[in-house]
Amino acid sequence: MSEYPIDHLDDEESWEIIQANQIGRIASAREGAPDIYPVSYVVHNWKIYFRTGAESRLRKETDGRLVAFESGWQMMKHFSSTVALGVVRTLTSEEAAKVLDRLPIVDFAPDQDYVWMELDPTEVRGRRLNVLDPQR
Repeated sequence: MSEYPIDHLDDEESWEIIQANQIGRIASAREGAPDIYPVSYVVHNWKIYFRTGAESRLRKETDGRLVAFESGWQMMKHFSSTVALGVVRTLTSEEAAKVLDRLPIVDFAPDQDYVWMELDPTEVRGRRLNVLDPQR
């Protein structure tokens, strides 16, 4: 156990958190105000992919814009949070979509027409928060 309340994760540890999870959050600015969208996602070739409705507010508010993506993990006395920054784009390649459709993803709306969105992070950073024993 760390003796510090916060440890900074390196790139490899940060990506491990992202790859180990299926649910994350997209934070964006909607008309100048912050907003957060929960998403299910998959990682493929060091990019983060999520699906949304073709006419969804999420797509309209994030397509072509800089966002923050967050994924977290809790284990006993540690909570890890990783943030990836980058621009989200609607995936237009049908071939790439077929590859992604074969990957495991939590599907919240299986009957809805969807598009794949791609986040190619320009920066990934993470922190592990440690619950310290007050008896020390």
